[in-house]
Amino acid sequence: MPSFTLPSGVVFSYTDSGIPTSNKIDYVTLVLIHGVMFNNGTFQSLAALGPSNGVRVIAPNRREYDGSTPHPDVLELLMNGSEVEKEAFIAEMGRDFALLIAGLVESLSLPGGVAVAGWSLGSLVLMAVVASMESLPEDTRRTLSSSVRSIILYQAPAVVFGVPIPEGMSVPQTDPEVSSAGIGPFFARWATSFFLHGDLSTRDLRNLTYSRTDPNRPPTFDTIPIDGILDLTAGAKADAMVVSPSFAAATAKLTDKALFDAHVRGRLWKNSKFYLVTGSMDNWTSIYAGWKIEERMLVEAKPECEITFELVDGANHFFFMEEPQRSLNCFKRWFGN
Repeated sequence: MPSFTLPSGVVFSYTDSGIPTSNKIDYVTLVLIHGVMFNNGTFQSLAALGPSNGVRVIAPNRREYDGSTPHPDVLELLMNGSEVEKEAFIAEMGRDFALLIAGLVESLSLPGGVAVAGWSLGSLVLMAVVASMESLPEDTRRTLSSSVRSIILYQAPAVVFGVPIPEGMSVPQTDPEVSSAGIGPFFARWATSFFLHGDLSTRDLRNLTYSRTDPNRPPTFDTIPIDGILDLTAGAKADAMVVSPSFAAATAKLTDKALFDAHVRGRLWKNSKFYLVTGSMDNWTSIYAGWKIEERMLVEAKPECEITFELVDGANHFFFMEEPQRSLNCFKRWFGN
């Protein structure tokens, strides 16, 4: 894989589908930030379709994942660290990815702008990028402001926003029937299932299910080869820390700044459209998170902080692997291509 090195020495490996085969010279580039346990290979089906669809697809590996710089050993200490330390860790993560995105735009001479999508836990990284804008060098701010068309929070779970799990609802990490030793494989199958929720238009929590799945549609984990994609070791490090309850206050504060701060949204990111996307067969926590964020947006009614919400019919958490062409068509719509 190619790689990009930040001024700090941090290295990010990435995959790149290359310049599209179409004759369009101002093509748009889709930058995809992967989630927990699944590395950038998760997006290989999208990348394969990119050239013929006029889209360049770039997918970095986050730190801890293959080819990218791991976090220092002190990372483990942050589990019991102060709120200041946790917020500083998230802020650094955002600055690093912001520098990476701007660096790729410049070094690869990406012509038509970029859409940046954070999938699942990757949405937290993307929000950290948004929140980091004031701390970035002026040239980096200019590059991001002029090139980033769309910010897409794609199937982000509640934990990403610091939204608490409602009483009576479960996730694999809190399920007493799931052992700590078996959490990785269980989570992989659970996250890739097709859930049979009730009427989602009611926005009633009672219509969301933790365990009722479509018997005719096995989990993506069981049907699509995942060799080289699943990385339980990396997921058990930084990711496990960030999705733990001890980080809830820090991620809630990040949400405040990245999505609902009128200065950040209305001044620093005024040229970018924001989207929050979920799937109708996704796990319940992603759907619930979308409800809560939209409720807050409507209550606060800040015109600078507008977010477009979309529920993709029939999509599970791995929609881009199950239906890559339909998924890519959605992405093209979200960045106006």
